[in-house]
Amino acid sequence: MNTVTHKDNERTLINIARFLPSSRVEQLVDFARFLEAQILSENIVKEEAVLEIEADNERWDALMATDKAQTLLEKMAGEALAEHQSGKTKPMAFNRKGGIEPG
Repeated sequence: MNTVTHKDNERTLINIARFLPSSRVEQLVDFARFLEAQILSENIVKEEAVLEIEADNERWDALMATDKAQTLLEKMAGEALAEHQSGKTKPMAFNRKGGIEPG
């Protein structure tokens, strides 16, 4: 955040608080704490999402490292190659929006 703008906002907030009744100042502080808690909550969610993705990647890597998975992948690759060699596949390309379309 721009430091000048931040300091200006800080001064404005302090000037507003000076002329408010004490009950309204308490509400202002409560609202500021609410905003602060929202930011902390958003950061925790982001951290949890990253940890969850990392855990999913580790599980996926462990699964792909098994002999059973490698055998299945080889079988699927063989089937795909056979379909391609028999003319059952069609070329494809990405459009400008990132979608797949016939090539």
